[in-house]
Amino acid sequence: MKLKQLRLSRKLTISKLGQTLGIDSGNLSKIEQGKIKPSIKVLHKYSDFFNISVDELLGKSSHDFITFFRSAAPYIHSYRNKIFVIAFDGFAVDSEEFTNLCTDINLLHALGIKIVLVHGIRPFIDQRLSLGKINSKFHKNQRITTTSMMPHVIETNGLVRTKIEAALSSNIYHNNIFKSELKISSGNFLMARPIGVIDGVDMEHTGLIREINHEAILEKLDHNEIVMISPIGYSPIGEIFNLSYESSASMIAAGLKAEKLIFYTENNGLRNIRGEYLSEMTLNKAINLLDHIKHTTDPEYVEKNTIPILEAGIQAINRGLKKTHLINRHVNGSIITELFTNSGQGTVITHEQIENFRQATLFDAKVIEKMIKPLSNNQILIQRSLDMIEKDINYFHILEFDNKIIGCAKISHFNDISEIACFAINENYQNMGYGKKLLMHCENYCSHINQKTFVMTTQSAHWFMENGYQNAQIQDLPSEKQSEYSKERNSKILIKRMEQK
Repeated sequence: MKLKQLRLSRKLTISKLGQTLGIDSGNLSKIEQGKIKPSIKVLHKYSDFFNISVDELLGKSSHDFITFFRSAAPYIHSYRNKIFVIAFDGFAVDSEEFTNLCTDINLLHALGIKIVLVHGIRPFIDQRLSLGKINSKFHKNQRITTTSMMPHVIETNGLVRTKIEAALSSNIYHNNIFKSELKISSGNFLMARPIGVIDGVDMEHTGLIREINHEAILEKLDHNEIVMISPIGYSPIGEIFNLSYESSASMIAAGLKAEKLIFYTENNGLRNIRGEYLSEMTLNKAINLLDHIKHTTDPEYVEKNTIPILEAGIQAINRGLKKTHLINRHVNGSIITELFTNSGQGTVITHEQIENFRQATLFDAKVIEKMIKPLSNNQILIQRSLDMIEKDINYFHILEFDNKIIGCAKISHFNDISEIACFAINENYQNMGYGKKLLMHCENYCSHINQKTFVMTTQSAHWFMENGYQNAQIQDLPSEKQSEYSKERNSKILIKRMEQK
């Protein structure tokens, strides 16, 4: 950020600017030095005083927006008229970030996505029962809802629903997303039954979904309405049950055959047992992780309130849903990043692994050209025209993630050695382990023909050495490659010996 330059351009001291903006001069000094980050409120004060946009203060340009918008276009097209079930707990509703969350939900709706919202109410119930001096008991992370609690649960649910409707409605008009009247529908969509007795504990009015009125929900969605579903269910004989919003969202999404189930969580998705956040997880891996959690005392790598979300995500995939996303509600615009960018934001759970290796076709040539062009411009890779790529397309192998090409490599075989060349990973997927996966695929493919592979690189020699390659000389190359070797590029030559398959 150029805050100091802006101040100096007006010939202002730190003290004078602090007085003008109503901000402590000591904090301004730390902000200019990069020791602390300015809040949005402080940035807006700078923006108003210096007549400069917040994006410009943050170093963002209109070019950034144009690039993002163009890259988002295919997603916008594919998501139109698809059903997204979006679930969030009561803590999200009661947070400062809820206004931004509503902005994003309204934006998705404006883009033609059919939205079903499922909300939780736990913190509001806790507060209500505390005021009434009613103690709660929990079993397996679910509240035992007694008869005396139910009036409080019902009333609290109505207040929370009204709060969400008000936030969505006021947000529409404040942000001018579209002028037409926003329609939000809620209703008696869920039939429920009591959970019953678990481990000898009577759960009383805590229930499970028995049936979902899918036709009524779909009718509302077809009339361009956002459907909001509360965690309350009714029985045919008039009983009312308190439901888990997580499992409710899972069953609703599966029953509607939704395109996606999206949970707002307290963190950046799921972590493995080493504490590493995962961008994707297959159903089997998710089941194994949940099993490990249940057999581990107080695991450090998972937050307690994430466990029922993980369980709900697994249930949804088992019921036929394609994808469940877990995104951080504290990150502004996390749902936009997750849905409309290559890099994503949280964790996506899928039935099968969403990365795929295959041989390239002519339809991939332009994508390959675009991906390797920045590397060629920086002389990391040899310049290859579209004609050259199309001519050699049968030698290229592709790494796809969620049906998007994120990596490529060209494989050539010689008498007793194979070459891995034109090795590239999309910049949005670098440092995420995909390079190593692509390399392993190439080596496995080569091992069926030769026992050795070689690479020639100007800037990635250390990375290849970390993956088992050793320095070699020009004379170690096949004769065809020796004659083509460019002394001007002075590429490092590295060879790896493998077990033949």
